[in-house]
Amino acid sequence: MAVELNNLYREIYSKYDVRLQTNSCFEKKISWVHMVENVEFADLLHGDELVFNSALNDETEEIRKAYINKLIEMEAGGLIVALQEGHEFSEDLIDYCNTMQFPLFAASWQTPYINIMRRFSEILIDNERKEMNFIAALKNTISHPQDSALYIDYFERNGFSNDSSYTIAILGYTGNEAESKVESIERIERALHRVMKQSVLYSENDTYVILTAGYSPEYLRKAFSALCQSLPNIQLGIGSTENQISDIHRSYKNARTAFHLCDSVIPENPLYYDELGTYQILADMKEPDIICPFFVRNTLGKLMDYDEEHKTKYMTVLKDFFENDCSITQTANATFYHQNTLKYKVKNIKEILGYDIMSNENRVKIMLSLYILRIAKYALEQQKDG
Repeated sequence: MAVELNNLYREIYSKYDVRLQTNSCFEKKISWVHMVENVEFADLLHGDELVFNSALNDETEEIRKAYINKLIEMEAGGLIVALQEGHEFSEDLIDYCNTMQFPLFAASWQTPYINIMRRFSEILIDNERKEMNFIAALKNTISHPQDSALYIDYFERNGFSNDSSYTIAILGYTGNEAESKVESIERIERALHRVMKQSVLYSENDTYVILTAGYSPEYLRKAFSALCQSLPNIQLGIGSTENQISDIHRSYKNARTAFHLCDSVIPENPLYYDELGTYQILADMKEPDIICPFFVRNTLGKLMDYDEEHKTKYMTVLKDFFENDCSITQTANATFYHQNTLKYKVKNIKEILGYDIMSNENRVKIMLSLYILRIAKYALEQQKDG
């Protein structure tokens, strides 16, 4: 967890001559501190650093603004500049920082940067240690939910009460990411903090686990949609919302289910477990390898065999027909079949299957079979990729 810049400033406000020039710290979070005297070295920043500088005293307004713009581009968390006597920031520059929501501080020339940077580093390292302990506790809630002694104290010490609402999300990239895992998690943390301050993130194999606490379902929808917009090429599965720490493992399991079905089986991103409908049942089945093929063969086996023998595509026609509410008009518009051609094909499907596909019971069985086939296709693709 990065540390709020407000909290760092509060640590030194009464001890050193460092004064905030902008309206606020804009809720920035700081992950580290860095000395950047020359703008050319700003490219080395990773993001969320609090930058120290003492070389802008005699520079023009244009150069100062270009320096600040570079820090903003690199997503730095703020800037402290040591100013010699008689030097100050212009109102225009301060107004610009306020507009860009970039925290700007002025320090006296005698301010001991080394002492401040050392203190901030101690706070950040201590906070990172606490974060690692908390993530370990979070993992214990998932793998050992029955043993509350492994995690309850850590949660409460970090401000997470037992009766809050908890939701797990699983995030993964859909494309080939060239950046390192460290760079990736830093980028996700920055984007996540903008929409959800009360959240924790850690990496797990090729995905990232996000815990959110205390947010309503309505807020989570807005926040996760914003996260998907700010991070291109991600896939996001959202678990159920649980009301006790000991139930977080359920949200994790459900988030994994939604993540695996997201985009590949159900073309929605982010995908919420609570909206999976029938897929919830199928994903939670204990013996799908035994039950599903038997059910599908009983329901659609004749049509599948007919397609294979005669090289027809009646299964595709049936799928399109059911995806369009069994409406000839809607299906024709979606597939560009002539309505008379489509009526003929649906009639043939009924004859091949040997039952009324429009009766309530048979419609449910066909829809379930199509869902099962979609999940099976996805599972097969995953095996090939693995």
